[in-house]
Amino acid sequence: MPTLEKTNRIPITTKFILSFLFIAILPLIISTYISYKSSREALRKEVSRSLLAIADNKINQIEAYLNAKRDAVEGLSYDADIIDILKKFTVAYNNGGIESEEYNKVMAEYKAFLSYTQRSLGHTDLMLVSTDGNIVFSANKTELRSLYEIALYDKNSKFAQAFIMAKESSQIQMSDFQYNPQRGKAFIFIAAPISFSGNFLGAIVVEMDNKGLSALTLDYKGLGDTGEASIAFKEKDLAVFITPLRFDSQAAFKRKIVMGAQEGRDIQRAVGGESGSGYAIDYRGKNVLATWKYLPSFRLGITAKIDVQEVFTAATRLRNTLVEFSLLLFVMVLAIALFMAHSIANPIKELTRVSSVIAGGDLSARATITTQDEIGDLADSFNLMTGNLIEAKASVEQEREKLKEQKKLLEKANQELDSFVYTVSHDLRAPLRGVTAFAKFLEEDYLDKLDAQGKENLREIIKGTSRMNILIEDLLTLSRISRIQNPYEEVDIRGLIDSIIERVKFDIKEMKVELNIQEGLPSVRCDRIKMSEVFLNLINNAIKFSSKNNKSHPRVEIGYADTGEFHQFFVRDNGIGIDPQYHQQVFGIFKRLNSSEEYQGTGVGLSIVQRVADDHGGKVWIESELGKGATFYFTIPKVLPEKPA
Repeated sequence: MPTLEKTNRIPITTKFILSFLFIAILPLIISTYISYKSSREALRKEVSRSLLAIADNKINQIEAYLNAKRDAVEGLSYDADIIDILKKFTVAYNNGGIESEEYNKVMAEYKAFLSYTQRSLGHTDLMLVSTDGNIVFSANKTELRSLYEIALYDKNSKFAQAFIMAKESSQIQMSDFQYNPQRGKAFIFIAAPISFSGNFLGAIVVEMDNKGLSALTLDYKGLGDTGEASIAFKEKDLAVFITPLRFDSQAAFKRKIVMGAQEGRDIQRAVGGESGSGYAIDYRGKNVLATWKYLPSFRLGITAKIDVQEVFTAATRLRNTLVEFSLLLFVMVLAIALFMAHSIANPIKELTRVSSVIAGGDLSARATITTQDEIGDLADSFNLMTGNLIEAKASVEQEREKLKEQKKLLEKANQELDSFVYTVSHDLRAPLRGVTAFAKFLEEDYLDKLDAQGKENLREIIKGTSRMNILIEDLLTLSRISRIQNPYEEVDIRGLIDSIIERVKFDIKEMKVELNIQEGLPSVRCDRIKMSEVFLNLINNAIKFSSKNNKSHPRVEIGYADTGEFHQFFVRDNGIGIDPQYHQQVFGIFKRLNSSEEYQGTGVGLSIVQRVADDHGGKVWIESELGKGATFYFTIPKVLPEKPA
């Protein structure tokens, strides 16, 4: 609700402008957003297809490169010259070792040929290994020792593993890359078994570095300014790059990513045997769009990726263009909205101004609006209404004067009526006292001389005069309540109630009434005398009617509740109760629901209670049912107007 109230306070001009802008700009914002998202998605699909094509091309190039190297080595294993050279090196090595004259003679004869073969194939080394696993020749002067011994002391030796696997499988084998810290390079080994007449003679093993693969990955054609391709293999729980990277030229065998890390998820998936594409965080922590592939024949993972920022450069440019266009359109719409708002709001402001003048009492004011639209019609109707209002005001003034005269007459009549009641009641008391006195004289002096009917008539005369005397007293009390205006004062309600209880304590004791008064009754600003009459009548009624209930012991309760603006008091009894249909009638003067023989009283008490409550600006009501007792409530405002002098 507070938000709604704040909205209602916004000027109509502002509301119109905001509404106009909302209606005009919202579709543009939505279309801009949709266009931007659509262009991003189209670019993502296009770049993904391009990366997939680049990755496939890189794989084909790598496979062709590695297969060519392997095929070349395999061809050497079938070459008769190589077979013959291996035999001679093996015999010389076994007969006298590498220091023997025989070995040096074979070395001198074939070294140039084998070194030329190694260089022509583009390998860093070419080695011949005997059937016993001894390196009998190395073009790069590799230490000539047993590969079995190497495998024994270095279980991770890719060189030894490739030879052993080639010997056991009788097929060419290619190892994974292995980094050589002494040489600061990484190498892969291709071992091809050499056989003659079905007998295994040994193997030719070539050592190859990563230069060829690096050349393939460092080709960034189609990868823009931030794209790159990378090759890695899995070593235990690490993804190891085997070629330099575009943004890390020293990455080969030095940059490693722990499997499961947040960065480099693309290369992790690739070396883990997965193929796919999507968004990822690369080794630099950059958001990239990547494609990853696994090359099972060589146990390599390959990725092609490009930074997301570059991928969506075109979409960003489109978005910026649309935003600039939107801003321009916003300014145009704002100007139109301001013009339209003022054309509507200014006549309304004029009507508001004139209505304020009229509200201030100047009914001669008129709205001057020249528009021919609905607002102009409204202004004409407003001016017509103002004219009718002047006529209505004149009529109301006439009626008010009539009401004033009627009020004066009514007040005079009420005063005369109160004076009449008081006078009649007061004047009736003198003859009534005479009738009562003579009736008492007859009872005292002549009762024995009267027959039974005379005695009964005399008792009825005495009873009637007594009842009439009570009725006159109540009329005088009611008249006094209406006529006399006592000043308001702070009254201790508990003290006031105690004084009333003292007046009726004989009835309480005689009828054995259980009286309960709530603790903490407040002090109330009121007319003390009239409030005494209220509590006296209510307590008397409660005692009277609760004593006639033969089903339970008489009980009267007096209590209070704070209802905010009012003090609320109640008097509750457990008497015979009052049917709800008579709840309003009991407050009428002389209204009785029971005979005077059964319950004493004149029926004026509750009229006095209601008159006092009304005089204080409060109210009085009943909650009761037949046979369930009755509770009389009345209220007094906490803030009372001062009485006129």
